Amino acid sequence: MATQATIDATADMNCVGCLYSADELLDTVAELRPDAVLLDLTMPGKEPLAALRELTDAHPEVPVIVFSGLSERAAVESAFAAGARRYLTKGGDGRPVLEAIRAVASASHPALGIAS
Repeated sequence: MATQATIDATADMNCVGCLYSADELLDTVAELRPDAVLLDLTMPGKEPLAALRELTDAHPEVPVIVFSGLSERAAVESAFAAGARRYLTKGGDGRPVLEAIRAVASASHPALGIAS
């Protein structure tokens, strides 16, 4: 996966897990305790916004960055309402992803943000 390779190629971070289904999100976060989570709104399994709500309820200390090909306003608003701290649209190089991870992982109360 390109995003995982981008993260792992960065000196100050590494990808501790990669899921192919939202069904495993809550258990995996509890086990791995990541500094941040990237979540795609189109991943299979449990509806990703429901998984996001469950995650932010169970682990409010773990910031979630939605990273999706969906750029419609309704998708963005739904993600923030479900607990996302950042919303990134796919495309381009990996810099926005790395910057978002650094921002949410280093802030005790990260501000909401959108980037494309």
